[in-house]
Amino acid sequence: MKMESLRSIELFRDLCEGELQDVRAVATKREYGRGEYIFMEGETREAVFFVQRGLIKIFKVDPEGREHIVNALGTGQMFPHMGFFNHAPYPGTAEVLSPTTLWLIGTNKFEELLTSHPALVRKMIAIMGQKISQLQAKLQELALFDAHERVAALVRHFGEEHGVVAQDGIHIHLPITHGEMGRMIGMSRESVSRIWNEFRREGILTGDKDDWILDKGWFERGT
Repeated sequence: MKMESLRSIELFRDLCEGELQDVRAVATKREYGRGEYIFMEGETREAVFFVQRGLIKIFKVDPEGREHIVNALGTGQMFPHMGFFNHAPYPGTAEVLSPTTLWLIGTNKFEELLTSHPALVRKMIAIMGQKISQLQAKLQELALFDAHERVAALVRHFGEEHGVVAQDGIHIHLPITHGEMGRMIGMSRESVSRIWNEFRREGILTGDKDDWILDKGWFERGT
């Protein structure tokens, strides 16, 4: 069962049994509750984390004390993505948004895995390329999109990262507030709420507070 739960992690999905055994030998499993901090921005980097289940938000705090959410990470994803082999401090703070199970691997052990397993290096390069593309897209959205388009882009991002396709739409379980969404895209909570309610009136979004159903036709059109 432990081996199968590791295989649910994107980075380890295509490893052979022997490679997966090497990962399991250095991985430790931990449980976290909502509101707990996994690490704080500026702390010494000690481990790389992989989400088996749950939701993590990564954020930075500016000199005025304002929180800026960088990402929300769910099942199968790893963090942080940067800083391997240079032991830089954690670039942001990781806070748990829902009950979460993580695998963690010490930084030195993870670097040893990368140097001894070419398959992991190739997968890491692919993941890093994907993250760079997502960052470029986000910067473009912040620079060029109006408020309505920013929220629409964020909803599509949630669908891509956290959605499960079903017959009645794309189901997204994501306990994140409108204020937190606003801090991801440079908007106020009130503006996000207004546009969110527009989407609900138009039938683009249905469901409860933390469990949304996204219209598949709208999502696939990308509009």
